[in-house]
Amino acid sequence: MLSKIRDTPHEVPNYAVGKNELAMPAKKTKLKIKNLNILLGISGGIAAYKAIDLASKLTAAGAGVKTVMTENACRFVGPKSFEAVTGSAVFTSLWSKSEEHRIKHVSLVGWADIVVLAPATANIIGKIANGICDDLLSAIFCVCWQKPILLAPAMNGNMWHNPVVQRNLKTLKEMGFNSIGPTKGRLADGTIAEGRMSEPEDILEAIKKIASKTKGRKK
Repeated sequence: MLSKIRDTPHEVPNYAVGKNELAMPAKKTKLKIKNLNILLGISGGIAAYKAIDLASKLTAAGAGVKTVMTENACRFVGPKSFEAVTGSAVFTSLWSKSEEHRIKHVSLVGWADIVVLAPATANIIGKIANGICDDLLSAIFCVCWQKPILLAPAMNGNMWHNPVVQRNLKTLKEMGFNSIGPTKGRLADGTIAEGRMSEPEDILEAIKKIASKTKGRKK
């Protein structure tokens, strides 16, 4: 059952919860993602380590996976880890090698059937909601807004409940973005709060649900 927007005198309204919020925890389904192209974005949060497992699960399910990482994401996990589990190159910069002639962010979006951002930090959510394109990942999300998109937010509990963050998420929801989480649990700062990224298996099930509704799904 989908969560409702919270709006009480003692609680910050959670504008991110709405019709595009995928229920959690996700139950395993028989839906398939084989032969789908998944563009996986990784932003700079400690939850980036979970994205390696997600990339592995997507690949094992038969999806093609290409990974895009921000500079800060590379400080938490190495691109080689994603290359190892997906068998594909990892993209980290807008600046292509001299022998590459395609516009990278445009060609990656054209290749993708579904775009996933896990973890989605407050920073990248703010960039996307306000049209800021100062690196490869944010430029991709400026281009891909008409694609099926799934966000998996992860951040400090106070950041998650910040009205500005919630307003940015509301903007993306109104554009048709899907989201899953975050959940309540132990965060990097040692607190128990809402802000923990959903588990890879739950994100995988959410992707399957989106894939089942994708008209351009490959067979």
